[in-house]
Amino acid sequence: MSDGESPRNREEFRRFVFVHHPDRGGDPETFAAGVAAFRQHCSRPASPVVFYRKRTVLAQLLEQLRTLLRKPGAGDRTSEKRARR
Repeated sequence: MSDGESPRNREEFRRFVFVHHPDRGGDPETFAAGVAAFRQHCSRPASPVVFYRKRTVLAQLLEQLRTLLRKPGAGDRTSEKRARR
């Protein structure tokens, strides 16, 4: 664990954010400077955030219903050939 990622430094950063965040009445310039200073000390680069969206229960149920209501062999060429005979 690098110096910028140690639990002590994270706690100090959280305390800094709590005191200086603009939404809590802090100065935006002081806050931005403090965040920039913390990011310089942090060794790992900022990685992009990736969100994975889960299918809702309703979407899962609709998919199951479509599967159940699908005609047997629909879209299956072998069953179409059998039907022509």
